Amino acid sequence: MSPDHLGLVAEVIVVGGGTAGTAAAIAAAREGRDVLLVEEGNALGGVSTSGGVNEWYASLEGLGDIFDEVRDTMRAGGAKFGRFFNGEYLKIIWQLMAQRAGVRILLNTMMVGAEAAGGRVRAVRLASCGNVFEARGAMFIDASGEGDLAAAAGAEFMKGHPQTGRTLHMTLTFCLADTGRPVAPFLPPDFEPITDEAGLPGLISHNRTPDRRVYCNMTKVMGHDPTDPLSLSAAELEARRQLVCVVHFLQSTKYPTHTLVSSGAKIGIREGRRILGETLLTEEDIGHGVAPVDFAHGVAVATCQIDFHSLTKPGHAGWRKRVEPYAIPYGCLVPRGFQNLLVAGKCISVDQVVHSSCRMTPTCCGLGQAAGTAAALVIAVGCDDLRALDVARLRERLVARKVELDPRRHKAFAPEVTEDATRGA
Repeated sequence: MSPDHLGLVAEVIVVGGGTAGTAAAIAAAREGRDVLLVEEGNALGGVSTSGGVNEWYASLEGLGDIFDEVRDTMRAGGAKFGRFFNGEYLKIIWQLMAQRAGVRILLNTMMVGAEAAGGRVRAVRLASCGNVFEARGAMFIDASGEGDLAAAAGAEFMKGHPQTGRTLHMTLTFCLADTGRPVAPFLPPDFEPITDEAGLPGLISHNRTPDRRVYCNMTKVMGHDPTDPLSLSAAELEARRQLVCVVHFLQSTKYPTHTLVSSGAKIGIREGRRILGETLLTEEDIGHGVAPVDFAHGVAVATCQIDFHSLTKPGHAGWRKRVEPYAIPYGCLVPRGFQNLLVAGKCISVDQVVHSSCRMTPTCCGLGQAAGTAAALVIAVGCDDLRALDVARLRERLVARKVELDPRRHKAFAPEVTEDATRGA
């Protein structure tokens, strides 16, 4: 089929089929809207599935009917183990939920540009199978993770530490499986072995799951820009070199009968662009974590600790601090100066410290549901400006969809708290 005849027009176009984007697409479709979901990979779920990050790092209640369905279906299928899970089943669940909602899904497709003027996005330029073509819509949601659509449309953004520009590190996760017999630890001849835990590049995080895997979050790639093609490629290459050394260490010490069976299809990116919105949520705004913080225009609640890994030091360095649950205002999802564009997931308008808390997958699901519902409501009332949305009505709709918007009714998630003596390092 020629690209000229693809006929891609939708009421709501969502770029990015990770957790936030898929939740946004499902939410908008369940409100009766025609939705196109564009994903560069071959499955939905993003970092949680293709990216191999098989852990939900936040409280798992009160996030809305979409996350409830995902969580409960995973549990019923034997694919959820506490906060850990089997991402292969999650791929299937996200796909079926989106299809049942009526979402049109376009896989293996990258967004390569946007047509925008006067604060409105008119179309996104896409590439797939050697074709470059457009998709036109009324409302757009950027759930790309790194804010690719918003940046292409000309939105202002922040990136990294305000002084140095350094972003939180990237991680390539991997899994081991028990062979039932001793294995020969593998290390290429030109690699230096890791001899003790102090020599590990990242976290000491290896967790056995009931399906006989060991899920490992242990690589740490610093000093690379996930929005730069050359730097991102270099990060992927470095991560896999680290992985080889970490696996060799684990086989030589803790898991002598285990072998490497999988790693993420792409590196896990903690932080890319943060799109500057009509509201900017800062560390000061969330009250330093001493009490739940609410906002009249809150459309999602974050529960996770500040999880700020050192920007310059390997290993476990950094600081982690408990914060009480806090609301995320609708304005954090609305790029400054835009009328028909929303952002959802880890590219929303927050400072780097708040980002280290609200970037977690369950929170991103809530942000996606809020964005998709908002886009649908604006279309339903015949409005063409997301900034004019009656947020009280949006909140009512979210509550009807089992989203708990009162931070006081959420539980803080803080499995680890450290002294912040190394803050900013």
